[in-house]
Amino acid sequence: MNALTQKYRLGRKSRAEMKHMHPDLIRVIEFAIGITEQDFTVFDGYRSAADQHALYKRGASQLDGYQRISKHQVQPDGYVHAADLVPWRDSDGDGDLEVDWHWPSIYLIADAMFVAARCLDVQLRWGGCWQHINPLTAPPEQLVQMYVKRKRAAGKRAFNDGPHWELFGY
Repeated sequence: MNALTQKYRLGRKSRAEMKHMHPDLIRVIEFAIGITEQDFTVFDGYRSAADQHALYKRGASQLDGYQRISKHQVQPDGYVHAADLVPWRDSDGDGDLEVDWHWPSIYLIADAMFVAARCLDVQLRWGGCWQHINPLTAPPEQLVQMYVKRKRAAGKRAFNDGPHWELFGY
């Protein structure tokens, strides 16, 4: 897809969130924004240990940022290996776009990320199902359903994080 036909572009805030991000993840996100049917923002890239710990205390993460380091924190190679991609939607009907954790929109972003990762040969893990997605084995909705079913069968609670993407095997 060339720049003239690209429907969406990453904004200033998204670019700022990508500041410490691994170049491979940046390449996938940039490819995905160019082919997606759903506009999105890079809502979270880099997090400090304190930021990560605050999310943990709220129950929004399973990693405390100190004992268990998030992929959103700088890794040994000097890069952040995760990004949260959140849809832009007019969720309240006022004509303005807001960030919105809307699963049908998240699935559209997932479709674009799956294609981008495959085209660029970058291995990813998706927080919607917490599994390696290269190669893609099912549509995003089905991957989420299978993950929830596996967790319930094991007597555990599913922790679906549809906006979350991370490099796998780095």
